[in-house]
Amino acid sequence: MNMKKRTKISIFLIYLSIVILLVFLGCKYYFSEEQNIGYYDFEEANLQEEIVDGKRVLTEINLGITMEIPKDWEYEIFRTSFTVKDPKINVKFPLKDFKEWTEGCSIRVYAEEDFTFKGEKSSIFEDEIKRFDNLKIGNSAFLKGDSFDFLSLNGEEVLMGRKEFEEVDFDGDIMFNYITILDKKNRRIYEVSSLLSTKVPECEEYFNQFVNNFKI
Repeated sequence: MNMKKRTKISIFLIYLSIVILLVFLGCKYYFSEEQNIGYYDFEEANLQEEIVDGKRVLTEINLGITMEIPKDWEYEIFRTSFTVKDPKINVKFPLKDFKEWTEGCSIRVYAEEDFTFKGEKSSIFEDEIKRFDNLKIGNSAFLKGDSFDFLSLNGEEVLMGRKEFEEVDFDGDIMFNYITILDKKNRRIYEVSSLLSTKVPECEEYFNQFVNNFKI
């Protein structure tokens, strides 16, 4: 095989490799975007924080929300969620290791909004309003967990849902609590959630405090 032919083959292989890489990255991005579409990307969050009266106040500028946590708590940013937690939490995965979980709490925040995909406009916000309305008339088919209540938060109606877990060989109760908040001005849905255990009773108080101080 002469040098000229070998050079052509090498260039072709390099070109083919680049095309395959671009296709792979494109597919990865496409499916990743499709999977998370509608959720606010917290990796693009613009966070500001300050200490006020011994509390850490976090403001996410892009969304215009303010959250308050204990001064020594930490926060983690994921693509579709924002988590605050007590660094003293003694297990990595409370839901999986609930029997050993005896200290520390965590709270997670999601944000969803309408989007356009492949030319089709979604109606996430309107669908959530309809879900609220159906729950108000007792249509349990629209219930995500096991029970719910409608509460007033800063003068606005919010949905408090609960998911209970059946435990084996565990002297206590485990419950997943979440608050759904509708931001009517920006047509955005917030969900604030936390896993609660009777073995860590202070977590319910922290959850309630966090929700009560959640400002839009």
